[in-house]
Amino acid sequence: MTETTSAGPARYRTTVTPYLCATDAMAAIEFYRQAFGAEVTLLLPDAQGRVSHATLQVGDAEFYLSDEYPAIDVRSPQTLGGSPVLIVLDVPDVDALFAQAIAAGATVDRPLADEFDGALRNGKLIDPFGHRWMLSSTRGPVGA
Repeated sequence: MTETTSAGPARYRTTVTPYLCATDAMAAIEFYRQAFGAEVTLLLPDAQGRVSHATLQVGDAEFYLSDEYPAIDVRSPQTLGGSPVLIVLDVPDVDALFAQAIAAGATVDRPLADEFDGALRNGKLIDPFGHRWMLSSTRGPVGA
């Protein structure tokens, strides 16, 4: 017998997975490898050689990526003139990953800083494909 919860059978988990679009998805994959240490767990090219779907993983966080498909309204931040979305990536060593992402080509939007309570350190980057990222490290309650 399958256990159920208010969300359905216990085997399902609730997740939110960002699905990014880039004008050159293969170049974006290489950037995410260099910047965040991303691993490609699935890559599906279409008949024209474009990336119709890629699954990338950073730690236990997963996100999807594709090339642009204007015919079905799949467009990148570069085509749209920017993105209102901020993707938060919480990592053990935000200082190291922030520097690594800048070296790979990210632009600093807001430098790293400790938050007022000292429990969180974060900064914002824009990747070369127009996606906005907040990299952070959660330190837990001050004095814990």
